[in-house]
Amino acid sequence: MHQTSSVRVNAPVDFALSPLELIQTLRAYVRWWAIPAVGCAMLAAFYSLVAPRQWQATQALIIRPEAASISEERFGKFSDLSEMKTLQETILELAKSQSVVQATLAEVGPPRKSRRSAQWPTPLDVEDFRECLDMRPPGGAEFGKTEVFYLSVRHRDRERASALVAALCGQLERRMQQLRDQRAQGMIVELERTVAMADSDLAAQTEHLSAFETKIGPDLAELRNLNAEIAGQGEVSQELQAIEAERRANESHHRENVRLLKLLAAAKNDPQQLLATPSSLLQSQHAVSQLKNALVNAQVNTANLLGSLTDKHPFVENARDAEDLIQRQLHEELAVAIRGLEVDIELGAEREQALAAKWGAARDRLARLAAARAEYANLAASVANHTRLVEAARKNLADARARQAGARSASVISRIDGVEAGIRPIGPGRKTITAAGGVGGLLLGFGLVFLFATPVLANRPLSDETREHSAANGAVAANGHSNGNTHDHAFHNNANGFGMFRGMTLEQAIRSAEQPG
Repeated sequence: MHQTSSVRVNAPVDFALSPLELIQTLRAYVRWWAIPAVGCAMLAAFYSLVAPRQWQATQALIIRPEAASISEERFGKFSDLSEMKTLQETILELAKSQSVVQATLAEVGPPRKSRRSAQWPTPLDVEDFRECLDMRPPGGAEFGKTEVFYLSVRHRDRERASALVAALCGQLERRMQQLRDQRAQGMIVELERTVAMADSDLAAQTEHLSAFETKIGPDLAELRNLNAEIAGQGEVSQELQAIEAERRANESHHRENVRLLKLLAAAKNDPQQLLATPSSLLQSQHAVSQLKNALVNAQVNTANLLGSLTDKHPFVENARDAEDLIQRQLHEELAVAIRGLEVDIELGAEREQALAAKWGAARDRLARLAAARAEYANLAASVANHTRLVEAARKNLADARARQAGARSASVISRIDGVEAGIRPIGPGRKTITAAGGVGGLLLGFGLVFLFATPVLANRPLSDETREHSAANGAVAANGHSNGNTHDHAFHNNANGFGMFRGMTLEQAIRSAEQPG
């Protein structure tokens, strides 16, 4: 039995190669890196020839908001970017939904060499199609920044990729219309119930208001005027003002009549006092005023005659007779005027009582209307509020019906030009794949050289540590391999390697890697 050494044969030794020695070593082991490079390049070239190529068909789309949900100020524009982003994300989810994908695959049909034509499309086909589907905004922008976005599908067949994109766009438009129709239909049902409830509430409030207005009766116009925001002078207020004005006039007339009655009563006994009465008090007594003026004229005439004639002169006597006649007529007229004033004073008092009663009734009427004003204002405001609610509900219902009609007749997604499948498949070309395989093989070969090859040294002396390590490697190789592999022994004792396994054979490298540190 052979004893295995517990010391690793690849103990690290300080060693470095010059660029010339590195090139000489690569030239000495040219087959180690040339064969992997050529082999990998050939394998990559073969793979590029037999591997399927992916074609990408793209359709440019543009979205717009729903016409029934936008204001007149921004017609045809989204209210904000978040609304457009939400709609684009909804379209993306719809494009990947199972119903849209299944309908798209069913419309295009199975591939020519498909083995599952009877079960087409299967859940696996749906999942594969989702992985090949892509939707993104132009120029690497973010969703919600632009109304344009691109919908693309990858497939091995260029024509089938174009057909899939076209079918997907059609199914997406139809599904979007169905979704909008369903959403509008649900909103219509809810809004119809809302309108019915609002109409019922409005009818109840209107009935209460009508009963209250019936109770008010003829004063409804005055109550509405009191409840108006910009109210004018009401009928009751005008009536109160007219009554107050009439009472003031009646009171003034009554005072004048009382004063005039006193003057006429005094003038009846002494006509000379009538001459000192102001003419303004006698405006209502035209006969007394005329007789007063006549008496004044007669007295003036008598005085003028006495200035030139004697008392016994006939003209003077005639003038005095005329003056006496006027005084007797004035006395009689004063009695009649006094009786008229007394009657007028009584009528004025009765009129004052009637006006006071009328004024009190108007005040009571106004107070009753003022007491009912608050309740009427609440009822009127409630009816107005319910009316606005009904109008808003009916407007929303009309908008929902307009959305449903728009969903059935138009789409919010529009295509820009046609499908573009490109002139070259996506991914690296055959030359790129072959070159990549060659570079990979070359790196693999270099790795083999650096791991297993013995460097070609430019006749430089070995250090004592290198000699001891070479001797140790030779001893381990001699003890570990009793079969006398002279080639491996010489390989280890020739010089120190510069790779991880330092000139070992593959079997020795594996054993060295398995040994514990």
